[in-house]
Amino acid sequence: MDSKVRVFLAKQYDLVVGDTFQLFYKSVIEAPNPYCYSIVALCEKGKAFPRYYEFTPEQVGQHKLTISVYNAERTLLGKAETILNVVEPVAPKNPVNILCIGDSITANGLWVSELNRRISGVGGTPEGHGFKGVNFVGTISKEGVAFETLGDWKNCSSAFSNGVIVKAPNCKTVEDENSLWKDSDGYIWKIDTLQIDYLKLSRYNDHDGPLPKPGLLTHYQGATHTDPIEIFDSFSFTPNPFYDDDIKDFNFDKYLKTVGVDKIDFVYILLGTNGRMRQVAISKTNHDYCEYLKEKEIKPFIDLLKKNLPNVKIGIFAPQLPSSRGGMGSNYGAKAPFNDYYKNVQYTTELNMAYEELSQEEEYKDCLEFIHMGAQFDSEYNYPHTDRAVNCRSQITEWFETDGYHPLPEGRYQIADAVYRNLIKEFKNL
Repeated sequence: MDSKVRVFLAKQYDLVVGDTFQLFYKSVIEAPNPYCYSIVALCEKGKAFPRYYEFTPEQVGQHKLTISVYNAERTLLGKAETILNVVEPVAPKNPVNILCIGDSITANGLWVSELNRRISGVGGTPEGHGFKGVNFVGTISKEGVAFETLGDWKNCSSAFSNGVIVKAPNCKTVEDENSLWKDSDGYIWKIDTLQIDYLKLSRYNDHDGPLPKPGLLTHYQGATHTDPIEIFDSFSFTPNPFYDDDIKDFNFDKYLKTVGVDKIDFVYILLGTNGRMRQVAISKTNHDYCEYLKEKEIKPFIDLLKKNLPNVKIGIFAPQLPSSRGGMGSNYGAKAPFNDYYKNVQYTTELNMAYEELSQEEEYKDCLEFIHMGAQFDSEYNYPHTDRAVNCRSQITEWFETDGYHPLPEGRYQIADAVYRNLIKEFKNL
């Protein structure tokens, strides 16, 4: 017997004239397989396709979109509606400074660079607007665009990360990111990022073990290249760029001087992935854990921004839906909670709901806005993949995903698209 199906749509999605908006049903319908139901998208504008709703607006306006889910007997199982708010692309009247913050999904800077290209560049697809006076700030720069990122960042309001640096010749590749390794004391470490002569590791399940000693890290789980890693040295660090070691407190005045600006107008925050293993350790339900993240990690950082950056506008968005086509197994083996796809769907929905609820609280509603980026991300075709035999006795091959959380460039471009639409709306409101 079918039960109710939760459909989550943000209260509003920003659209831009001439820009194609797609909303993917799999990312808004909370079900193990939403395609076993009848999905009906209803709107006076746009087109309904089997996997997504699409609309390329030609003029400004607002339109109601409804998504309904039915079973085979035409019983309504779930329904949600939203407003599609279409704006014209208009350059900001005054120069603006933008700070983008994220974890490993942001680490290569691709979505920030694409956001900059769409706003300030010319040509390309989609064509850039060539707006002047838009400046991205941060202590990290890729392709001339600045931002802030840490591979295992969970809590921006914490001075410290659970990460360490180990000096070691890099004998691994991107396929080995997020794999697990055991040190000589038996503690498990996760590879976050790779550099030529060092690796960035994080404590698996937030253990409190000492820094890895010189010697070997042996493979524990999830790597493609499993040869031991020889490390020569290791050290911890204070990675939060907003924290001042000299005064042992946050120092935004110093941060602004470091990045060479006197104000920050917009902050965009993409966090939420890296707490999943800790959820298992503290045994909280999806709902309770997402409330915990909102109250103990996200809200304190929003308070810091409000206190230290007057008139700042903050956009917050949860990570996209993880892969449903095998990439999670490639990353995390059979380890909970990543081995439970539907639980990951539920977690993503709960985190989106928690972020939207925070943005509507009285003390935050004027400075904080929730962006439902995940609805605009194609989780079925945006993760790294290859061809592999359908079974170990067959020569027939099938799509095989090699990473279930870190998107292909095309996926990161879709992240940029969601932020772009919000930023264009904000330019109009300046």
